[in-house]
This record gives sequence, C-alpha cells and structure tokens, in this order.
Amino acid sequence: MPEPSAPPLRNQGYLISCAAFAVLLLLVGYPALTVLLESVRPGGQWGLSAYARLWTGPRLGSVVGSSLGVALAGSLFASLIGGAVAVVVAKTATPLRKLMAATALLPIILPGFVTSIAYIFLFGRNGLVTYRWLHISWDVYSWKSVLVLQTVDQTTTAFLLSLAALRNIDPALEEAAGSLGAGPWRVLRTITLALASPLGVAAFLLNFMHSMSDFGTPLVVGGPFDTLASASYTQLIGRYDPATASALNVVLLAFCLLAYSGYGVLESRFGRDRVMDQSRPVARLALGWPGRAVWCACLLFSLFMLALLGAVLLAAFTRNAGAGLAPTLMYFEIVFTRGFASARNTLVFSLAVGAVSALGGQVLAYLIKRVRIPGARALDVLATLPFAVPGTFIGVGYALAFNRPPLILTGTWAIVVLNLVVRKLPMGLRAGASVLARQDRAQEEASLCLGASRLRTFLKVILPSVRTAMLAGGLYAFVTSVQALGSIIFIITPGTRLLSVDVFEAVVRGEVGQAAAFSTIMLGMAGAGAALIMLAATRNGRRNDIR
Repeated sequence: MPEPSAPPLRNQGYLISCAAFAVLLLLVGYPALTVLLESVRPGGQWGLSAYARLWTGPRLGSVVGSSLGVALAGSLFASLIGGAVAVVVAKTATPLRKLMAATALLPIILPGFVTSIAYIFLFGRNGLVTYRWLHISWDVYSWKSVLVLQTVDQTTTAFLLSLAALRNIDPALEEAAGSLGAGPWRVLRTITLALASPLGVAAFLLNFMHSMSDFGTPLVVGGPFDTLASASYTQLIGRYDPATASALNVVLLAFCLLAYSGYGVLESRFGRDRVMDQSRPVARLALGWPGRAVWCACLLFSLFMLALLGAVLLAAFTRNAGAGLAPTLMYFEIVFTRGFASARNTLVFSLAVGAVSALGGQVLAYLIKRVRIPGARALDVLATLPFAVPGTFIGVGYALAFNRPPLILTGTWAIVVLNLVVRKLPMGLRAGASVLARQDRAQEEASLCLGASRLRTFLKVILPSVRTAMLAGGLYAFVTSVQALGSIIFIITPGTRLLSVDVFEAVVRGEVGQAAAFSTIMLGMAGAGAALIMLAATRNGRRNDIR
C-alpha cells in the first residue's frame, strides 16, 4: 500500500515547493532583478554609465568613503557600549543593573529618525541644552551627529547578542581560572570575553549592515554629509534618477551581503564552540575600580537614553522649545485631524504584517524543516535574504518593479503590506525553525501514523507547539512595522501614508513639535507591542520552569 501513495506525495511536495518559490521570487527576486537591470540599463541603453557617475560626480565620489567611515566607527562604538552594558548586567552585582538593561533596549521603540527629533530638541540651534542652558550656538547638522545617533540606535543589537553570549558561558570555566590564581580582570579578558568574542564580532557586522542601510538619520541631521542610502533617496525622490539610485543601492547591497556572510560564519562558529551548563548560576565578578569606571560610563549612557526619550515627550507637549516651554496639546490636534489616516493605516498595516509574518514564518519553517520539500535549502536562503538586503534596495525595487506591467501595485495598500511582510518574514522563519529543531517529533509522527493529513497535523500539533515563537515573531513584526521607513518611503502615496513617514517629513520641514507628537503615538503602539513580547517571554519561561 505505501508504494502507490508515494508518487502523489512526491508530486504534492513538488507543487508546494513550486508555489512557495513562485511567491518568493515574485516578492523578493523580481524587485531585486529590477534594480540590477535598471543600474546597467539606464534610459534603455545597456552600459555602466550609472556606476561611472558614482565616481565622477562632484559629491557621489565621496559617498562610499563617508558611508564606510561612519558605519565602521558607529558599529565599533555601539559594540563597545553594548558589550560594556552586557558585562555590567550579566557579570557584576552593581546597583541599577536593571535600569541599564532597560535603557539599552529603548532603541527598539526609539528608531533613528525619532531619536533625531530628541537630539535636535536638546542640542540644536534652539536646543534646550545648547541654547537655553549653555547659551551657545552649535551646528548640529554634521557627520558627528550621524555618528552619535547611529551608535545609540545600534547599541541594542550589541547588548542583546553580548548578553546572550555571556549568559551561555559555563561558569565552571571562570571558577577554575579564579581558583588557579587569576584575578577578576584576567578571568574576564582571557575566559569570558574570549569565549564571547565570536558573537561580539557578529554583533559588529550586524550593526555595520544597519548603519550602511540607514538613510533617515543622515538626511535629518547630516546636513551636507551623505551616505549611500541617503544619496539613493535623493537621486530617486529628489531628482528622479532611477538608474543612479539603483547603482547606489547595488553598491550598498554588496557591502551588506559581505557583512552578512561574515556574520553567518561567526554565528555558526560560536554555536559550535560555546560550552554551557544551564544548571549552574552565572558567575559574578568583582571588577574593582576599573569595573566602577565602566559602570559610570554605562550609567551615563543610560541617562542619555532617558534624556532622549524625555525630550521626545517634552517636545510633543510644550510650545516654543527655545523659549517658554509652555504646556500645550496643539500638536496632537494635528495628529487627530490630518494625521488620523496615518495612525489608522499604521495600526491596520502593522497588525496585518504581524499576522501574515507570524503564520507565514511558521509555514515556511515547517515546509523546510519537517516536510523537506524539494529545494528546501534554496527556499530557506531566498526567504532569509531580505534580512541582509538594505531597506532602500527593497524599497527602490518595489517602486520600480510594481509600477509597470505585468503587476501594477503602486498606490495600493497591498504593496506596502507585502513590502513589510518580506522584510519581517525572516524573523518568523528563524524563530519557527529554531523551535522545530529542538522539538520532539513523537507527537507529529503519531498524528501522521493515525491517518491525519500533513495539513491537519500542522494545524493541530505543530502550531500549538510553536505558538510562543509565532507570537514573538508576530509581535516583533508589528513593532518594527510601526517604525518602518527605509523600505516604504519610496512607495508611499497620500492614501497609504504611515506615521513614520509623517514623522520623517515633519522633521525635514523643521517642525519638531509636530514630529514629536506623531512620534509619541507611534511610540505608544511600539511600546505596547514590546511589552507584549516581554510578557509572552516571561510566561513561556515560567511554563518551562514548571515543566
């Protein structure tokens, strides 16, 4: 009996594989190919003139160097700060550790273009600190501000990866080094940091990718300073030169893919080499006065983050930041009139993206890890690729690909939702694949042996077992979609406006109060989603402890 059923099952696997590939090729491959073709076929003529302009233009020639310089420096500083906070939180018993951990996570709900508002409010020409308190005039619009804000924005990634690495080190190794006479700092340097260094370098590479892809911060506070991402925005939106914009994004993509390949190698190496003993408590190190100096530096960073958050709220609820700081709600009147459609679109689109990304990620994870459809490895790579692709590259790709036959989506809600789903799907896929890799297959096999179909088994057995991963992936997609800007700024129309676009445009116009009011609504949505993620993680941890 099993022999006759084998060909239908094999054919069914091929059909599922072809359907999954068709969808991903349409949403990922087609826009990417459109950008590549546009960069080598400007004006319908094949050639490399678009790339030649990158090196011969009056400003474009220095864009690559500017992007690399700020990205490397910002990633290094963010890795140092995030790693220092992780060491204080995980390896010391100093006070205010929970506050430092919480402030290191603030960039999750404070994206770069929002911190730019706070930065201008505090340190701009009419800033609260520079103008009102110190009575100085300082030009805030320069590469230095870009470096500061990108460092702040990237610290969370370095903190989370460093914290995970430190907590996964077997305390017995540190205790053995201490018992052999090594001091706390030598233990930290030769044992703790040495074992955590691969994932620390991986965090640096992720931050490098993020910094290279950031276009909002250079446009808002960069002044004459330009990067590959911000220049691509200017070329397409300001000058409508799709060929040059595409060429800039291809160069940007090359740097990001190179960094992502290094990240993958380092992450897999760390995963193989790490030694864990979860039954033992994390070792605490008494680091003496150097540790207190590091603690003070981390406290200053925490205070700076709280100042940025407070500045956004203060700018939203006060009038005339450079003068009287009189309380007002005038900016929120604009939110509930002109910005109501943007707030509604942001909530509806983000909820849709969260739901589709959560379910779609689990479906792909099941097909790749359990069903093992033909071409599963290639499908995994294609679905994960958008994580490494810069947002501006995908945005330009969607703007060019779906603005012409055979599929015209420009001006519809579908192009925005699909764009965001493609960007958030890798997180749902990785979360689901991680859970399935550790999960016992006994219940699934029992369901199949009792005659249940793959679909019924997936709905009744797999989905309930991965609900925590699905919830986390969906909420992550929701939070990041609320703040999304880089990949959608090129495809937004008046009917599909989002709060993030309203914030960005208000900052560019210099309307800091209005931008802060829009940001406050956006932060409320993102904060609620982040709180639900923490609640789900806490409940899951308690459930695991009970088991």
